Amino acid sequence: MIRLHCARDPEAVEGALDAIEAHLTAAGAEAGEAMQLRLVAEEIVTNIARCAWPQGIEARFQVELLAEPGPEGLLVRLTTIDDGQPFDPTAQDMPDVEAELEDRAIGGLGMFLVREMTDAQIYARESGENRFHVERLFRRAD
Repeated sequence: MIRLHCARDPEAVEGALDAIEAHLTAAGAEAGEAMQLRLVAEEIVTNIARCAWPQGIEARFQVELLAEPGPEGLLVRLTTIDDGQPFDPTAQDMPDVEAELEDRAIGGLGMFLVREMTDAQIYARESGENRFHVERLFRRAD
């Protein structure tokens, strides 16, 4: 497992995403799997960095990543922890991806992709912190 302490600036976010991708690869994720989880992490981490606190406030948040090979495949758990404004990404309405582009509301596609690319998404607000956990099992053939 890796635990990263991330600042809000773009360079820190990019460094965290690079570390996540490298850890996944080292744990046995295939290139496409590592890229998929990097995209998931990018959506979540970028949203925290941009939106969890008012502009101008220096803040840090944590990203934890577990990539564990098992009998069924590679289990990946990504957890973010921040003390920003309460926000439950799982409670957001999903966009109507069947609607014409001009009829769609702005926003919401990022969380849609997170839901599509992970098996589970769990949010909790505990002790003044947002805790968002996503999980994905990359199955391996027997």
